[in-house]
Amino acid sequence: MKRKRADRPGWRRVRRLGYQEKWVEALSFTGYAVCLTLEEVTDPAYMWVGAKRLCVGDRGYVYLQYFPHGKAYAVTKMLDELGNVVQWYIDICKAHGKDQNGHLWYDDLYLDIVVLPDGSVHLLDQDELDEAMEKGIISKSEHRFACETADELLQKILAGDRDAFDFPNFFA
Repeated sequence: MKRKRADRPGWRRVRRLGYQEKWVEALSFTGYAVCLTLEEVTDPAYMWVGAKRLCVGDRGYVYLQYFPHGKAYAVTKMLDELGNVVQWYIDICKAHGKDQNGHLWYDDLYLDIVVLPDGSVHLLDQDELDEAMEKGIISKSEHRFACETADELLQKILAGDRDAFDFPNFFA
């Protein structure tokens, strides 16, 4: 399991990063919301999702991260420099919270879901999850928990329930 921080310390290609964080209690969302602004980037970041090569990080991109209270996932809504949604990237997590220094963290269980603006949905990194269990990095129960959490979320997404992942911009 990988513990990650919302403020992404050590992000190699990002030289300057804007960071805002707030606790939100709204009808549509309760939890921590984070706004990361990629102010200065050495090289654009790309990833393949299915047959599509997406630019997922460049100067002017904004990542809206959501850590829904009581849910075992974190959502990153990636916006390009014009404010268009590039993708929703959903990390399946064992937990998320704040550490003693006030840093927002999440325990990433490897499995991810990507939703593209065209409505296509992709499950990623099942191989990483399986390998982590085989190597004893995570337990069988954590593996099962990740798969069950992803399956429940996928069912909601495929049923058209955007409220499960597409939260408002609380920083606009």
